[in-house]
Amino acid sequence: MEVNDVDKGGTPAYPNFFIVGAAKSGSTSLWMYLKQHPDIFMPEDIRMKEPAFFCKINGVHHHEGQEDRYLDLFSDAGDCKAVGEASTTYLTYPESAAWIQRVVPDAKVIVILRNPVGRAYSLYRWMVNHGHEWLTSFEAALEKEPDRRTDAEFFSGNPHTFYDYLYFESGLYSEQLARYFGVFPASQIKVILLDDLYRKPLETTREVYAFLGVDDSFEPEIKVHNKAEYRPASIRLHFLLSRLKHRYRHTRRGHLAEILFDLNISLFKLKWPKIDDAVRARLAEAYRSDIQATQRMTGKDLSAWLD
Repeated sequence: MEVNDVDKGGTPAYPNFFIVGAAKSGSTSLWMYLKQHPDIFMPEDIRMKEPAFFCKINGVHHHEGQEDRYLDLFSDAGDCKAVGEASTTYLTYPESAAWIQRVVPDAKVIVILRNPVGRAYSLYRWMVNHGHEWLTSFEAALEKEPDRRTDAEFFSGNPHTFYDYLYFESGLYSEQLARYFGVFPASQIKVILLDDLYRKPLETTREVYAFLGVDDSFEPEIKVHNKAEYRPASIRLHFLLSRLKHRYRHTRRGHLAEILFDLNISLFKLKWPKIDDAVRARLAEAYRSDIQATQRMTGKDLSAWLD
C-alpha cells in the first residue's frame, strides 16, 4: 500500500515525502507552492508546517506516544498522490535521516539549500526577532558558537532551538546531506537551490512536482514569502520579554510582555544592517571546502557561493 493510504482501521499512514531543510533557505515558499497542487497534500496551517516528529529534543522524543496525533495531520489527504511535511530540523538533527528511512523507506526527500553565509546571518536575525538570541551582534554569536556547542547546560536550557544557535555549523551541508545519501538511494533525493527558486520559481517548482510524480504542468500562484523583518530596538530586552511572555502565558503579565515584545520591533521599524564585509569574507573562506564537497555530492554548480 502507498504510505499515504489509510490502514484497514481508517488511520492515516505516514507522509511519503519530506522537505528536510535547510532552515532559512526558502522552505516556506516551497511549501506554499507545493500545497497548491491538487495532487499534493501538506498540512494547511502554517503552524503545523514543521511538526518535527522525526527528531529528539535534548535526548527526548517529545512526540512519544503521540503518533496518532502526528498522523492526524494528514487525515484529510484523501486521494492525494503526494503527502508531505516540511521540518527543517530534519537536516541538522543527526538521527533524522536514518529514522525517517526506517519508518518510511520509500519516502522522497527534498532539500533546499542556500549560500551558507547569507543563511547563517538570516538565521541569526530570525533567532533575534523571535526572542531566542540575546547576543547583540552576529559576530559575537559566531564567536560564542563553539562554547555553546559543548555546553551541556546551554543545551538543556535551550532544547527546542539548540541546533538553531549553531549558525555556522548548520551551514556545513555536506555532512548533513551525507546522512541522507547514506540511507536513501539518490533517486529518492531532490536537491534544489534557493537561488533557482527565486530566479525561476515556476520551473523549479515544476521540477519538484515531477520528482513527486504529480502533474508538472500545474501552475501555482507565485509570490514572495518570508519577507525580511525589522529588528528589535533592544535585542536583550526582546529576549527578556520573550522569556516573560512564555513564563506568564495566559496571565495579564504575560499579555503585557507580549504587547511590549511586538512593539519592540513594530514601533521603531529599524532595518537590519547588511552583514559586515569582513565577517562575510571570513565565513566564505571557512565554508569553502564544505561548499566544494557539497557541489561534488549534489552535482549542483555552487561556484557563485565560492566567489
